[in-house]
Amino acid sequence: MDDEKLKQLRELIDEFANSSTKKNAAPSIRKLDFMVSNIVGHLNGYTAGKLREAVLYAKDAAGQIKNRDSLISTMENSWSVFEGDVRFGDSGKKPFNKGASTQVDPE
Repeated sequence: MDDEKLKQLRELIDEFANSSTKKNAAPSIRKLDFMVSNIVGHLNGYTAGKLREAVLYAKDAAGQIKNRDSLISTMENSWSVFEGDVRFGDSGKKPFNKGASTQVDPE
């Protein structure tokens, strides 16, 4: 995943989490859900789970709620693990090489 996609994803998550009402955040969440659905298939299960977790906490934090700071803090932690795995870990599935032979060399 390139830096631009990470930046866009983070902006949408922040926009949603910091929205004053869930209704105001609706356009952001549609974009975010679409983007996440296109990304998770390229990630391993753990990393995809951390991204989904960050999104869920952002959704919970939107609007006027009492424990918003706690939810945003937890969202930040999940995002940090996700981002670190994407940037420095083995988050992505190995690409399938369509041109590669699946037969074993008889030697």
